[in-house]
Amino acid sequence: MKRETTLITVTVLALVLVGLLMVYSASAVNPKLVGYPNRQLFFAIAGVAAFLFCSRFDYHHFADGPIFRGIVLASIGLLLLVLVPGVGKEVDGGQRWIDLGFFSFQPSELAKFALILLLAVKLTQNREHVRKFWRGFLPPMLIACLFAGLVVAERDLGVPLMMMGVAFIMLCAAGVRWRYLLLSLIPAGTAAAALVVFFPHRVIRFIAFVDPWAYRQSWGWQLIQAYGAFARGGVTGVGPGAGEQKLGYLPAPHTDFIFSVIGEELGLIGTMAVVLLFIALLYGGTRTAMNARDHFGSLLAVGIAGLIVLQAAFIMAVNTGMLPTKGITLPFISYGGSSLMVLLGLMGILVNIGVQGIEPEKRRKLVPA
Repeated sequence: MKRETTLITVTVLALVLVGLLMVYSASAVNPKLVGYPNRQLFFAIAGVAAFLFCSRFDYHHFADGPIFRGIVLASIGLLLLVLVPGVGKEVDGGQRWIDLGFFSFQPSELAKFALILLLAVKLTQNREHVRKFWRGFLPPMLIACLFAGLVVAERDLGVPLMMMGVAFIMLCAAGVRWRYLLLSLIPAGTAAAALVVFFPHRVIRFIAFVDPWAYRQSWGWQLIQAYGAFARGGVTGVGPGAGEQKLGYLPAPHTDFIFSVIGEELGLIGTMAVVLLFIALLYGGTRTAMNARDHFGSLLAVGIAGLIVLQAAFIMAVNTGMLPTKGITLPFISYGGSSLMVLLGLMGILVNIGVQGIEPEKRRKLVPA
């Protein structure tokens, strides 16, 4: 498994370096964001430390009762705490952060890991009953709904969608019957539609997604500017730091729409390079899951790799106008301390699973003829 772990490590470091470059480019010219590059560098250093620690920490310990229960309970506690008036920090209509003074922590980032860990533990414990509805499918689905529901209460829709998507992927990998999964799409789709229809700003955002030019001065402005960034970048880009959309034209160039900044400054070549890095990460994560030493490690790897790639694909689709605008970070690249540190820690766990994995040749020898 040395090749896979090396691939994951090199790919993650490359994405972090791209992120540092693009956050500096998108933030340095804005007086309100002038300190963000230094903060991102600090978060990257702390995240690399988390990566190194988790890559050497035996992932099996995460299945120990006190550890995984502590992580899950702490995560749920923080998700509830952020809803308390005066504790949770409200930004752009969403109460999703806890202000720690030196930086704002987003509990939903830790909740992603807690959900993946809890699902991996429970699906492993119920492995013999995974194809049954009441014991195999329903409990993990209710767990996913609990976490997603707590984040929805923070007036966030993007992260809950990611959580349910990762849960779906992990249930598929665990062997849950397809008919249960397909039928679950009906209530899930109904709930998602209701969360859009009953909130006027989400309805307007969806309408603006369909025809952004009809709302060019309001809800469609960000998407139109993103289109302009990709168009101006062309194939080779205008060069690092030479982009114009970040000069007050494109909102959130350092977070939600950083992929558009990459498109303008590094062009099609740069955006495709980033896409290929995430594909390489998917390949490394898939190989790690396939060759994991046990079922728990395999499901944990599936959840981690699935989260990273699903989130990356989602935000890329948003930036290119394939999905309605939603605030989610591009993994390892967008500005955000909570996201960067948690995701790097998860990559360390993935590397540890790979280090302990069994090579395919040795696995074949272990299987009786």
